[in-house]
Amino acid sequence: MNPYDSMAETFDVTPVRSRPVLAPRVPVVTALAAARRAPNRRKKLKWRTRDSQASQLYNLELDVMDLRQEIQRLTEYQQVLNARTFNRRDALDGYYVKTVQEYHRVFENGYHPGAVLDPNQFVIQVMDENLRIGDFNGRGVMLHQWEQYTKALSELEFHYLRSQVVSAEGRTIVTSYASYRHVVTRDTLEVIFPNVLRQYPRIAAKILGRVFEGIGRFDFVFDTQTHSVVSLNFQLDFLGEFARFLRDPHELCAIFEGARITDECLIGDVTSYEARPPQQTKLGIRPFATDLEEKPEPRYDQAFEEKMPRAFHDEEQRQPSLTGTRKIKEIWE
Repeated sequence: MNPYDSMAETFDVTPVRSRPVLAPRVPVVTALAAARRAPNRRKKLKWRTRDSQASQLYNLELDVMDLRQEIQRLTEYQQVLNARTFNRRDALDGYYVKTVQEYHRVFENGYHPGAVLDPNQFVIQVMDENLRIGDFNGRGVMLHQWEQYTKALSELEFHYLRSQVVSAEGRTIVTSYASYRHVVTRDTLEVIFPNVLRQYPRIAAKILGRVFEGIGRFDFVFDTQTHSVVSLNFQLDFLGEFARFLRDPHELCAIFEGARITDECLIGDVTSYEARPPQQTKLGIRPFATDLEEKPEPRYDQAFEEKMPRAFHDEEQRQPSLTGTRKIKEIWE
């Protein structure tokens, strides 16, 4: 007998049949809406990724524009500072000395067009088109001499020591001193002493491979309007160098007979150079200090100089002023 029936008879009630409990149904409309939203969410996610990339690209473009504006602003500021620098006498002298120091650094590197330290670019930027070097004119003379010295002076070591600045009307003269050291090779003899290898092979054997060193003097004349080098003269003691190894004066005279060295220390063949016209005095232009006759420089005992440390060479080789004026500035390395 069913217990529910007995209980109904006992209490006189009508029994209610129990039904299984089911989970609530999800309306069809709600299910369809959820199904539709799923693909839309994925598409929206893809769109947000593209939007983020575009936003990053836009921000980078803005940053690039800001950097360009900052570079332009700094460039204009640099031009203003350069203009102020050129208008200051002391700063201008310092600029000329820095140019001379850079010349020594580039010259030591040798004549190698297209290199990082390109001599052609340096000469064009720093030196006047009608540069006067010795008795000749033109940048081509300077470049050809640079090439000849590179060939003749093997393993060149060229170090700036000090400089003097003399200011004149419209011109500034920077006299620098530099130590040099090189090895004598066959190229040295072919460029400077072409007859030695053929006529004096015994003398050539004495000096080949020897290390020569000395101190050179360089006079740069700057135009204060264009800030370019308009004149360059230099002095190297070739005779003193070779006299240290050739004690016999007859041998010394033999190698210097027919040597390709001018009074201005230009080496090699100079017959193709353009000679400058006679010195002009019109418009009140006076000769530069470098064109005047110079007094002989004091000489020091070579043996004593060799015993001195290398750092004291510049102290022992002090030179008098070019013009005798009192407006001289000593600038040391």
